[in-house]
Amino acid sequence: MNGNRMARVDSEIQTALSNTLTYDMNSKELEGVMVSVISCHTSKDLKHCKVLISIYPEIDKEKKFFAIKNSIPFLRRELARKVNLRIVPELQFEIDDSAAYGANIDRLIASLHKGENND
Repeated sequence: MNGNRMARVDSEIQTALSNTLTYDMNSKELEGVMVSVISCHTSKDLKHCKVLISIYPEIDKEKKFFAIKNSIPFLRRELARKVNLRIVPELQFEIDDSAAYGANIDRLIASLHKGENND
């Protein structure tokens, strides 16, 4: 498939999933939780879609992630309703830890600068 078309499909899926996770989920585990869809990568045959998400607050992140994974059938139904695709891809969620990784790098750099100032 054309690269431009795949980018548009990924963008549509990302938007639909983001709206569904924000407004349509009625899970008790996800009350007061902000789930951001960072990116989507759909295979060329549109059968699989890897979705990177960020969950805030970080407390009980695994429990919240498990609740999202359990809601995959609901998310696929909503995706089929919101995005006009012949094939609705299987969704595979992964947690994006780049924000935590970046914060750790910033903390390490700050500790190095603090050590230089003490010398």
